Order: sequence, then C-alpha cells, then structure tokens
Amino acid sequence: MQAVVFTAPETARIEQVPDPICRPDEVIVQVARTGICGTDVHIYHNEYMSEFPLIPGHEFGGTIVEVGKDVTDFKVGDRVAPDPNLYCGRCYFCRNEQANHCLNWQGVGITRPGSFAEYVAVPARACYRLPDAIDDAQAAFVEPLACVVHALKRLRVWPGDEVLIFGAGPMGLILVQALRHSGASQVVVVEKQSDRLALAQQMGATAVVPAGPEQTEALRELAPYGFALVVDATGVPAVIEQAFTYLKPRGQYLQFGVAPNHATIKLKPYDVFRYDWTIIGSFALCYTFQPAIAWLANKLIDVTPLISHTVPLREFAHVFELFQAGKTLKVQLQPGA
Repeated sequence: MQAVVFTAPETARIEQVPDPICRPDEVIVQVARTGICGTDVHIYHNEYMSEFPLIPGHEFGGTIVEVGKDVTDFKVGDRVAPDPNLYCGRCYFCRNEQANHCLNWQGVGITRPGSFAEYVAVPARACYRLPDAIDDAQAAFVEPLACVVHALKRLRVWPGDEVLIFGAGPMGLILVQALRHSGASQVVVVEKQSDRLALAQQMGATAVVPAGPEQTEALRELAPYGFALVVDATGVPAVIEQAFTYLKPRGQYLQFGVAPNHATIKLKPYDVFRYDWTIIGSFALCYTFQPAIAWLANKLIDVTPLISHTVPLREFAHVFELFQAGKTLKVQLQPGA
C-alpha cells in the first residue's frame, strides 16, 4: 500500500509499504478520509513524543476490510471512526478514570503506524461504529471533536461567562461552536487572518478582534473586568504568555493548543495566587468519542465549512507545506483516490 512516512525529523516521503497485519484482537480499516492536524506538524519537527520512521495520521474514519479471529462485535463492511489513543485498561490511571494518562499509552499515528495510508490496523476495542448520518468527511472530525469534548469536561462554564479564544484555526472554530452551546454570554475570537475571523462569526462568535497592537483596547471594551474563560487554540508560546492578561479574577485558563514540547513562558505565581486563577490543561481525549459522534449526527457542530482542501495522498507534500504556513484550514487526505 501507499503511505506517507516521516523517515526522520523534517523528512517526509510517500512510500510503498507492506499492508498491515491483522492481529487477533484487531481490525484493518480502509481509510476513507484522514485529517492533517497541528500535532502532525509537531511530530514532523520532532517536537512531540514520536520516534522515526513513522506513518503519521490519527484523525480518520473508514471501512473495516478484515477482522481478527477474536473480534466478535465488528464485521467486514462496518464504517468506523477509531480512537487513536490506546489504553491498557489495567494501570493506575486507567483504573482511576484517567486513561489518557495510561502508563502504557500508545497512539495510532504517534507511536504506531497511522492513517496517512490506504489501510491501518487498530484494536477493535478502539473502534466506534458510525451512523449513516455521518459522512466520510465528518468521520475524520470525530477525533478532534472528541478532544474538544474532553476539554469542556475539564472545565466549568457558568451561565453568562465571558469567553475569549485565541486562534480561529479548525480547532478554534470547533471550540467556538461548542462553547456557544455552553451558556456563555460572549464568545470572542482573536485571530490575525481576516477570512478566519469572518468564519468565526459565521460559526457563532459574538465578536471578533484582529490580532495586533489594538487588540487590548478592543478586548477591554468587550469585557472591562476581563474574561471568565480564556482559551489558547494556537499553541504559540508568545500568544499563550499574553493571554493571561485578559483573565479576570477567579477566571479559568484552558491550554488547548499544542505547544512545542521544549517551549516555555513567563508567568507570575503571585498573579495566580492573587487572582484566584485556575489553569487547566487538556491532553488529547478520554473516552469522549460517543458525545462527539452524537454532536455530529445531530448537527450541533458543523464541520463542513472548516475543510479547505481534500486531496489524494500523492499531494501530501504540497498541502502539508500550505498547512504549516497557515494557508489552509482543515486538510483531508483521501488515500484511495
């Protein structure tokens, strides 16, 4: 089969590789659509937890074409979205409802071959059957949407809260929609690209502010005492550092964007103490595929406007360059095209 292979840091090639072997508890999924994620960029630059060589890709859906001999709850022809986070189910964290911190954690497209390929092997227990109401493009959004569900479960949005989101990429735009359903009175987005600001308004943002020297004044007018919830969806250390200046007393700060694993910021511990701040991290997801599927199937979250490119696998190098430069929204690959 054909696959994208990160052969070394900052080196990617399309190669002919062996088809995956189906173990007794696994299924083989023919990938219909798979999304490029910011995490893939960090992996490419060796800023994440992966080793090389690696077939990346973890946002995907497809059809089962082979089942292992021990698999009883799926059959050939089932459409599924697999959770790429593989938990052992028996370690301290798995048995304490914190499976995303599993001591034996593995990740499809992160520590084992992923979905930038025609076929991928995954444990059957990680698969979620897709309803007919979800098409292939939406199926590749189940994983990122499940990450948003996990983030919302990590924090508490009180009725009337003011929300500020930095970044209107695909994840920021999903967060806009999700937080609009949470009871917030304002969902304000800061972003440097004007077309993304327009899309944020289309997705439900109550106000949008261009990133730049005048953003502080505009944000103070919208929320004179600061925002109850500030969310970073950029992963950019400079943005993260200044985001705290907009957080009001007893506010919550959510680090959603993935920053390079070596990045640091400056933060005054006194401010955390003085203003009763709560700082929340949100790593990946934790058994949140079902609500993500329900949101998509019932049309509470619209992902169609977030797809800017749908291309065959052979065009990966070109669209990956565009994605890294911030010139796309969600890019989806069609490995079989």
